[in-house]
Amino acid sequence: MFKKFLIISFCAVCLCLFSNKVFAANVTYLVDTPTHSILDYGSYDLQFRIFSGGSVTSKLGFGIFKPLNIGVSWELSNIIGTEDVVVAVPALQIKFSIYGGDENIPGFAIGYDGQGFFYDEHDADFRQKGKGVYFVFGRELFLPGWEFDAGANINDFKDVGVIGFVGSSYMIIDEALMAMLECDNIGKGRDTRLNCGFRVWITENFDIDFILRQMLTGDKERFGCERILKISYQGRF
Repeated sequence: MFKKFLIISFCAVCLCLFSNKVFAANVTYLVDTPTHSILDYGSYDLQFRIFSGGSVTSKLGFGIFKPLNIGVSWELSNIIGTEDVVVAVPALQIKFSIYGGDENIPGFAIGYDGQGFFYDEHDADFRQKGKGVYFVFGRELFLPGWEFDAGANINDFKDVGVIGFVGSSYMIIDEALMAMLECDNIGKGRDTRLNCGFRVWITENFDIDFILRQMLTGDKERFGCERILKISYQGRF
């Protein structure tokens, strides 16, 4: 696992060194956990997450009002390879910023995210569920550019239980390279996930994530320690 982390670190730093100094776009998500930030009014975010099984999740989000974001996402599995392509049902995202935060009071947001991972055609559901209904608060602490977010979510209304998550990001190279670390599914025992990654801004609007997901397990039945690539473009309309 440490070798995987070193490879991801090396790729991220190399890309950063060969890119121009740029402006970092809004950070609304880390790996699997939301932050308290939202897209600006009149902006959009297009993402492609490439992960295990030749799978791709595409996501498009909009800042339709000043405090409100709406988006939709869609997972396609087995795109690469010889297996039949598995098409998941599209998922909805909604995020409402209650308070943007200041030096004394953390920012706070509530939302819903139905996008899970590894869609099962037989059960017509994701084997790893999305966030569902969640709230999250966060702020900058200790050092400039070091952000902390924490929250809770409910993603199974048949067996209601509150799940926790915490995340942190730090801008290593100002406006160009950011490190991410998060703990997700807190309270779910062996399904708790520790994820990390680097986000590199290639241009003002375009960034790439190099991610290690489920760092503490090599159990392939639980999708192991997974290497993920995510591409994102933010713009205005």
